[in-house]
Amino acid sequence: MDSQTVEITGRNYLVSMLVSDGLEVARPEGDRGVDLIAYLDLDEARRFVACPIQMKAATTASFGLFSKYERIAQLLLVHV
Repeated sequence: MDSQTVEITGRNYLVSMLVSDGLEVARPEGDRGVDLIAYLDLDEARRFVACPIQMKAATTASFGLFSKYERIAQLLLVHV
């Protein structure tokens, strides 16, 4: 698979896992370090709750941390 296919497949897998766990998912239009936003319309206190996600997808064992993402509060780095 080429890198674009790996990314699309990984993103769709992650979205399916989040949705199956009862979360909603949004995809930002721009590319500023957030690939997905997982959210709940209402939590127990009736608040909107959201979490930004940066996803990395690979077909082989891979792991990396990138300092450029430190600027995004509460960002989850997800490796698929």
